Amino acid sequence: MQGSSNRNGKQSEIRQRIIKTAQRLFVEQGYHRTSIPDIVREAGVSTGAIYHHFTNKKELAREIHQLALTEFLKRFKNHVESQPTFKEKLRAFVEMMFSWTETDPIMVQYLMYARPKEVVNTQMAICSEEGLDAVMCIIQAGIESGEIKEGNLYVHYGTLTGTVLRLIEIRMDGVIDFPLTEIIDETTANIWLALKK
Repeated sequence: MQGSSNRNGKQSEIRQRIIKTAQRLFVEQGYHRTSIPDIVREAGVSTGAIYHHFTNKKELAREIHQLALTEFLKRFKNHVESQPTFKEKLRAFVEMMFSWTETDPIMVQYLMYARPKEVVNTQMAICSEEGLDAVMCIIQAGIESGEIKEGNLYVHYGTLTGTVLRLIEIRMDGVIDFPLTEIIDETTANIWLALKK
């Protein structure tokens, strides 16, 4: 029985290595320019190991997308939705995204850029239609509570996420050379000034 447990643990470790490697390569090279042999070489696994876990590259990309989406929504629920006011939700969103950028830049870059549209059937930022809906819900709640001004939800969404994502982008490009966590409050204050009633 212990032999089976060790085998399952090894298979799980190999699967995770394949996923992490493919995600990084999709970010660095793009989905279309990343081949199965690239993943094999970088992950240090056999071609058979990849096909043991995934039918093809598209299935692997779907798995990566689903894991990224699940992680985003879990973080959003735990850090953002749990806050009582829109202003606190806004700060929590900025903190969540900036902290995540510093601790797992590959995941954040994947969510922003590397999702192949034929795999996820969307071109929306932050990760998916679900991500858009999650942010739109807090904006709608902020309007309904009277905390933020009425207006087009997409303009409010762009104001909120556009600022956050652009700062992440220039951090990843090396323009900002300090941790984004140092500007959470200033970023929150600027977005709040644009949206508050």
